[in-house]
Amino acid sequence: MGKDDLAAAKMILGANIFLIGSKLAVALLTGSIGVVAVLVDSCFDMLGGLFAYFGIKKGREPADADHHFGHRKYEALSSSAQIALIAITAILILLEAAKRLIEGRILQVNEIDLALMLATVLADFALVHYLRKAADQKNPAILAAIGNYTSDIMQNSLVFFGLLASMSGFYAADPIAAAIVAALMLRVAFRVGKEAIGDLTDQSPPFESLEAYGKEIMKVKGVRSFHRMRARKSSGKVRIDVHVQFPPKISIASAHSISRKVKSRLMERFPEVAEVLVHAEPDDKWQKNEPKYGDKNTYKHF
Repeated sequence: MGKDDLAAAKMILGANIFLIGSKLAVALLTGSIGVVAVLVDSCFDMLGGLFAYFGIKKGREPADADHHFGHRKYEALSSSAQIALIAITAILILLEAAKRLIEGRILQVNEIDLALMLATVLADFALVHYLRKAADQKNPAILAAIGNYTSDIMQNSLVFFGLLASMSGFYAADPIAAAIVAALMLRVAFRVGKEAIGDLTDQSPPFESLEAYGKEIMKVKGVRSFHRMRARKSSGKVRIDVHVQFPPKISIASAHSISRKVKSRLMERFPEVAEVLVHAEPDDKWQKNEPKYGDKNTYKHF
């Protein structure tokens, strides 16, 4: 049974309702910039959850007349939108935290405020555990959500201890906690955003992966060599395009049969490979200037 990413996206939305409600209550009761920071972050998480839900839903639509290769990039697009929101929020929090540190502000914090913040920490723990068990870890939208809520555990914990310190009279702890929260948000934005942008820009897998694919191609009986291998990542999967060279007198039917074996072997050996397009070529005099397997330009296609 496949993992239900749409159900995971719905769970994200439901959890956000609880988190926003709890943080809003503490923010109104205390006026804490740290709590306001994580509250605004949760509000953006709610919007990000909507992006994730509709991105996954749109990404599952089959190919059509306008999108011959399907709609999978919508997932990376939704992930990029989430990351942009996180980065914008983090910058605003840093500015406000600096202002609070300069001005100074006394907070009124009680045990109920602390209990509500602790509840948000526990809720984030439960949500991350659920996403890691029930959702596809290679889906960029789900990956962005896991990274975001893992960061939220640290953020909410910092704010909790900031409130605890403020309750003891160390009021600077609140804006300091807010500034650390903002820094963590920017770190997540960079790390997860890098993956999403890689998907949108057709980033290639590491060269070591290309070499591994090439070794498997050469193990298929009937293959003389290959060149012009291209590979790109999309929604956690890899799509390969490669020119495979066969004996010049081989029949078209045989070349086609071997090409299918090349495709099957790659997809069986490497779970991340979702598609393989093989261009069959005769290994004759017209190919004498083309690189062969083992040459330094085997994987060069430009």
